[in-house]
Amino acid sequence: MTPAYLAGREHTNRVFDRLVQQGWGRSTDDELGQQFAWSRSHRFRIADGQLDPGAAWRITAAPEPLGAPAWMAGFSTETPPEIIMAVTDVLARTGDTIDWTGESHPALQQPTDRRTLIRSLTDAGWRSTYRGGVLDLEAPDELARAQIRLDPPGDPDDLMARPHLYVEIGPRGSGGYPPYWQAMVTTNAPAVVVDALAQALTDTTPLQRDRDWMDEELLGHLGHRTGAGHVNASPYTETDLREAAAELCEQVLEEVEGAGPVVDWYIVTRVIPSSRSRTPTVWGRLPPEQRALASLLVEDMVVAAAASAPALLDLELGANLDPRTASRKRTPPLTTDLGELSFTMDDLKDAAACVAASQINAMVNRGWIAEALHDLPVGDGTEWTWGSLPKAQHQQALQRIDRLLGGAVERIPELFAPDFRPAPLALVAPVYLAGPGHDRTSAAKPLTDRGWSTEKQGATTVYTSPCRRLRAMSTSDETGTSWTSSFDDPLSGEEVWRVTADRRTPPEIVTALNTALAAGPSELIRPAGLTEDGLGPIIDAGWHDNSTREHLMWGASDAEMASVYRCTAPAGQMFVGESRAWQISGGKLGPGEVEGWTIEMSEGIPAPLLEAVTAAMADPAPVARLGRDLTPEHLLYLDVRPLVPKAPPGPSLRALAARTRVVPSSPAPGASCSTAASNPPDQPRQPAR
Repeated sequence: MTPAYLAGREHTNRVFDRLVQQGWGRSTDDELGQQFAWSRSHRFRIADGQLDPGAAWRITAAPEPLGAPAWMAGFSTETPPEIIMAVTDVLARTGDTIDWTGESHPALQQPTDRRTLIRSLTDAGWRSTYRGGVLDLEAPDELARAQIRLDPPGDPDDLMARPHLYVEIGPRGSGGYPPYWQAMVTTNAPAVVVDALAQALTDTTPLQRDRDWMDEELLGHLGHRTGAGHVNASPYTETDLREAAAELCEQVLEEVEGAGPVVDWYIVTRVIPSSRSRTPTVWGRLPPEQRALASLLVEDMVVAAAASAPALLDLELGANLDPRTASRKRTPPLTTDLGELSFTMDDLKDAAACVAASQINAMVNRGWIAEALHDLPVGDGTEWTWGSLPKAQHQQALQRIDRLLGGAVERIPELFAPDFRPAPLALVAPVYLAGPGHDRTSAAKPLTDRGWSTEKQGATTVYTSPCRRLRAMSTSDETGTSWTSSFDDPLSGEEVWRVTADRRTPPEIVTALNTALAAGPSELIRPAGLTEDGLGPIIDAGWHDNSTREHLMWGASDAEMASVYRCTAPAGQMFVGESRAWQISGGKLGPGEVEGWTIEMSEGIPAPLLEAVTAAMADPAPVARLGRDLTPEHLLYLDVRPLVPKAPPGPSLRALAARTRVVPSSPAPGASCSTAASNPPDQPRQPAR
C-alpha cells in the first residue's frame, strides 16, 4: 500500500480499458508496440508507446476534430495509471454525448488559471520557491517536484524542452531521466486539467501493487526491504528519525560552547530589541565588558536549552540525569553593575534564539548528519546502525532527518520562551548563600575612599590606613578574592587581632567589614566593650541560639545554612587544635566540594567588626548575581527573582526621530538568525563567516 505518485506502474493497462468503457475508440499497432485512443469528437487523442521514453504516453487536445492541438501532456513509461487516469477522466467527462463544437467541454476552455494547482500542492505541505519567473515546488518527502513556468509561461508547442508544467518523481540529483517517472504539460492546458493532476499528486489514498512490478530503489525510498516474495517493514520508525534528529540538535547546540564569543560569531550586527525605544544599538557596539558578558550568558542559555531539544521534535524530554545549565567557562571578573547593563532578559532570549538557529543552520548538512549518525543504533532492539542501512533507505532517512532539523529551527524560539531557572540576571537573598559573585573590586572601595594607600605585590594588594596601624590584604585568582585584615601593637609588634575571609565570601559581607575597618580606627585600635556585643543584628533577626556552656553558637533560621561560632570552654577542656577564634560561615562546608565560605576572627576582635559582618548577614535585601554563579546546593534555600536592569537615559522617541534615522544592520553574512529553513533540500547549510 503506497501513495499514488510512488505506486509504480501496473502489469495491466487500465487506462485504455477505462476509456473504451467511456465510449472512446481504440486501436493497436502490434509491430510498433503502440496503442491509441480517441474521443468520439476526435478532439482528444491518447497514445502509448511513443518513441521518446520520457513521454511514452502522449495526450493532445484540439478545438476542432482532427485539428492542430491546443495543448499537450506527456507521461513517461513508469507513470502510475492512476495519475494518467486523473487527466483522462476529465477528458471523458461528456460520456455518451458527442460534442461536435467543443465550446462546452471543460478541457478545451480558458482561462489557464494556476492558483488552484498551486494551492492544492502547498496545502499538502509542498514547499515553494520562486525565482526568475519559475515557481518550484517540492513534496515533504523530497521525492516529488513540480516546476511551473509563469513568466514567460513556456512554449505552447514544445512539450519536451520548455513545458509550462513539469513534474518529476524520484530522488533529487539522480542524473538523466528520473528513476521513477515524469510528466509535462504545455502552456494552454485549462485549469481543470492541471488541477486534476495536482489532486492526483496529493492523493494520500493507498494503492495495492504487486511487488514484482515495483522498482527496488523505489521500494527502498518507501521505507521497505525486499525479501523472498514479500515486503518487510522499514528498520526505522518515525520516532527513530525524530529521536536521531533530537540527538543531533542537542549535540549541535551544546557545541556552541566551542564556537568562540557568540556576539562576534553570530549577532555582532543584530539590534538589541530593548534599545529600539532609545538609540538602537547592536550587540557588537556594547562596551567590551558587557559584550563579553552578553556572549557568555547567551552561550549559557543555548547550552541549557539543548537538553530540551526533543520538545522541538514533539518527543518526551525523558530523564536527563546530568542536565547542563551553563557552559563550563568561568565568569570573568566584572566591574559593571548588573543593574546598569544595556540589555535585558528578553534581549538575551532574542539573541539566544538567533544564535541557536544560526548554529544549527551553520553546522548541519546531510554529509554531517550521515557522519554523526553512522555508528549509532537505529532505535531500540534492531541490528541496524544508521550507516548500515541499504543505500536507498539511508538516503531517505537522511532526507527526513534533515527536514526534521529544518522544522526544529523554525520552532527554536519555543526553547527560550519559558523563564530560565535560575534567571541569568538575578536578585537573590539571603546574601550569605549568594556566593562570591562576579565583583572583584567593590570590597576595596571603602578603604580607598578613606585614603588608604595601596601597594601591589604580585597577585596581592596591600592596603594601609592613613595612621599606618591598620592593614588589609587582598589576594585574587580565577576562583575569587581572599582578604586578611590585622592590627599589630606599635610598641611590641605583636598582632592584636586578625580577620580572614576566604575566596568564596560574598563581596557584600567583605565590603561591610572593610567599611567598618575604614570608619573607626580609634575604636579598632583601642576597642571598648565586649566582642559579643557584635551579635546584636543576628539576635534581632531571629537567629537560633544553640549555645552550650562550652560553645557559643548561633544559626540562621533557614535550615541553619549560616552560623556564628566560638569555643568558650576553659583551656583544659578544649579539643586539640581548637581555638577561641570566631568562626563565621555560610553555605555548604561538609565533605566533598566546598560551596560555602568562612570568615575567621581573633578572640579579641573589636565588636564593630563582628557587628559589621553579622549585620550584613542578617540584611534581607537581595543582591545582584549572575544565575550561572549560584550554587545548585544553595538554590533550594535561595529566593531568586529576575533582575531588570535600569534603562539607560536617552532621547525621547520624537527627538530621536527628528534628528536620527537608524537602519538596523542585518546579521553577519552566512549567519542569518531567520528560523526558516532557507536552504534547498540538497544544499548543505553554510557555516557563518
